[in-house]
Amino acid sequence: MTPILQFKRYMWLVDLLHSYGALTKAEIDDYWSRSNLNDKQEKSIPKRTFMRMKNDIGELFKIDICCLRKEGNRYTLENPHDIRKDGDVQQWLINCFSINNLLLDSQQIKERIVLEDIPSGNRFLTCVIEAMLQNKVLRVQYHSFKMQQAREFEIMPYCLRCFKQRWYLLGLRKDYNELHFYSLDRMVDCDVTEQTFQLPKDFRASDFLYHYYGVMHDKQAEIVQIRVQPFYANYLRSLPLHRSQKEIEKTDDYSVFEYYIAPTVDFIRELRSFLPEITVLTPQWLREQFRAEAQQVLERF
Repeated sequence: MTPILQFKRYMWLVDLLHSYGALTKAEIDDYWSRSNLNDKQEKSIPKRTFMRMKNDIGELFKIDICCLRKEGNRYTLENPHDIRKDGDVQQWLINCFSINNLLLDSQQIKERIVLEDIPSGNRFLTCVIEAMLQNKVLRVQYHSFKMQQAREFEIMPYCLRCFKQRWYLLGLRKDYNELHFYSLDRMVDCDVTEQTFQLPKDFRASDFLYHYYGVMHDKQAEIVQIRVQPFYANYLRSLPLHRSQKEIEKTDDYSVFEYYIAPTVDFIRELRSFLPEITVLTPQWLREQFRAEAQQVLERF
């Protein structure tokens, strides 16, 4: 069995238990007998194979599967809340696998399912992840939108972030003193060098990104409040702009949402996408910026 197929089977089991909560071995076997991954048309997963899958999943993904003996020997994820955190890699893997699995089972309606295209940066993911696993320096050829030609430099890779259909690498260039994001789809080439680096012990990607909306990190966090018309407030309730979002006022005519966030360029761009249905209340400098931009638009027309 190829490693990729084995990985898919692991993720199938995690996704199954994540979706249904707790299942007996017989119920798991029933789902397996109907799975598109069951290429041998097995009626059940051999007990020894099942236990090996269970152990491997714990070692590889730190996802423990336990047996609830007092509840009829039902198998479940021991800490399901740990894979429901925002930005969690395990949750991302499960979601991707779930969608992929659904599409494989829906070939008869594939022409009725339209997906968004993702730039070619995916081809450098393996290279970047390999460097991160070994704490090795990357040598990249990078063609920024600001550059006329690609440039070659070395980056110490800290973390990856997926944002707006693009993969970004947060890293430290040897000739810079600050962390920067680099879009993988702007990379022309990428190689793992033999040079190693020491990732700071206190670095946590989730902590670094906590107050940011996307990949800009040139502002300090502060309170941002926006007033939103009732209909569009529903969009923000169902899909918050940021983890800090709070609805602090709700009337028949409007709602007020508050964020503690760094109002970076990418966050401001997102707010613009809701115009004219929102009004920035605070901070005052951002309110004035929106007013000035609105005046510029009027002058153009």
